[in-house]
Amino acid sequence: MQNKHTRARRTQARSRVVKKPVKKVKEHSLIELYLHGLTGVIGLGILVIPLFLALLYGGPFSIYLVIAAGFIALLIGILIYDISLTHSHDPYNFLKATSGKEYSFIFGFLLLVSFLITITIAGIAAVGELAFFFGLSVYTAIVAVDAVLIFIWILFFFNKVRKSLNFSGALKLFFIVLLIALGAISLASHGVHSGSYLSIPLSTSYTLPSFAFALLMFLWMYGGFEGASIVYKGQNRSKVAKALVYIIITSIVLFSLVQLFVYESGSMITESTILSAPATIFTANIISFGFSMPVQDIVVGLSLIVILATAFALANASNRTLDDMSRDGVMPAFLAKDENLKLLVSIAIPLVLVTIFSPIIVLGTALFSYLLIVIISALVFASAFAFFSFGYLYHYAKKKDYLRVLLGLFTTAVLIALIVSAPAAFLIGLVVILVISLIGYVLIK
Repeated sequence: MQNKHTRARRTQARSRVVKKPVKKVKEHSLIELYLHGLTGVIGLGILVIPLFLALLYGGPFSIYLVIAAGFIALLIGILIYDISLTHSHDPYNFLKATSGKEYSFIFGFLLLVSFLITITIAGIAAVGELAFFFGLSVYTAIVAVDAVLIFIWILFFFNKVRKSLNFSGALKLFFIVLLIALGAISLASHGVHSGSYLSIPLSTSYTLPSFAFALLMFLWMYGGFEGASIVYKGQNRSKVAKALVYIIITSIVLFSLVQLFVYESGSMITESTILSAPATIFTANIISFGFSMPVQDIVVGLSLIVILATAFALANASNRTLDDMSRDGVMPAFLAKDENLKLLVSIAIPLVLVTIFSPIIVLGTALFSYLLIVIISALVFASAFAFFSFGYLYHYAKKKDYLRVLLGLFTTAVLIALIVSAPAAFLIGLVVILVISLIGYVLIK
């Protein structure tokens, strides 16, 4: 009898224990989503790729490449918009639900590879900036950049991602507007410099495949827009989709203005400059503006922050992709157990690669080129979304929704045309990456 009463009292005591309420995460506003998307989009590409391709295509003509690539990105954004509203899914989970886990794994793996390569590119560019403009030795610059990557790791560990992305997006927008304003002032004061890229095109003609390849490179500049979709599950999908469209339209406008006002007013650009350290590509233009050193220091310093903030945004996106894939069992399951374990992939791998490859690339060794790494990342990114758009096409073909089929077919065809325009060596590299992904899937499965 006593035991019965004791058990009853224990039950009552347990019933009086007040459970702690689960803290509800505040939904992101449209402005936040917009800033977070810009954090991914405004990065290294806008500072490097336009000038290189302007050299190839003779100056302001490359503006049309910026706009054309922007509309290809907008097509992809429209597909994401559609699945956000109709399926409440990001691209990875949409493909998993409609085309199968194996197919979504290929998309996710390619996207993850592109993110990791781009984070590495950002780190190498930052090393180049510190060495070229601020006079640090390459190895001192590597230590500084590695320290920043570790600091990014700490921000993730203490869950400071959201506020950091808000600040980063606003800072990047300010930097691009400042760069455009300085370029416009310089252009109005001095006109187009005689030593600018207009007088030294690397080629005097182009073919359709080379034009398509240039579009592939420019499309890579818009890559970060997808991060706004894969990061914010459980958010208002309509709001996320609207933010994606606003991000891409803003990017088209800003990138075109950079072409008009920044690279038109630049000089000191030579073929050897473009093919060597990445930092020289845009710092040479900034130096040639003719402003005082404090202005140049501020602009170059901001550019360095923008580059490293891009690494932060992409590490965030790759972290979420890893989370999805590990929970589905198509990546090692231990990655799903702890947030810090995923950072071993999304930050530690780029940190190691930056440390290894920075001396080779920044010091100008011919074995590797900074641009070659950019091309691989661009190719893998476009391939990921070729798989996504084909999966979109396949799903709606079964539903006999022919308007969506046409949209998916057109996007798939455009992306494949850009991919096959790449040189054969890079296509072989892409095939190797796909084979590795399939072998990895079989081993994990």
